[in-house]
Amino acid sequence: MIIWINGPFGAGKTTLAKRLRDRRSKSLIFDPEEIGFVVKETVPMPASGDYQDLPLWRGLTIAAVREIRRNYSQDIIIPMTLVHPDYLTEILDGVRRMALLQIVGGDKLIIPFC
Repeated sequence: MIIWINGPFGAGKTTLAKRLRDRRSKSLIFDPEEIGFVVKETVPMPASGDYQDLPLWRGLTIAAVREIRRNYSQDIIIPMTLVHPDYLTEILDGVRRMALLQIVGGDKLIIPFC
């Protein structure tokens, strides 16, 4: 299963992800922001300065989730804010094809069992 935790910056997504991981013995946390840090150091940033605006980051994020899913039999918990609707659709469509996906935003389950 893939659990994507979406929400405002500073809302506690990572804290929630860690608590979920502690309660689910067969789970791990993947933070796509780490890919963003690498991308920022590797390629020119767009005018916005936001690595999420780069197709490279979105593609690498999908590929990383795919490879984690393929190589580990654990649930993947992803605490990452996706604000731009097109990017949200692009990434979640890519992830949705891989496994059972739950999307959590704020304090409720937004899209259960996609």
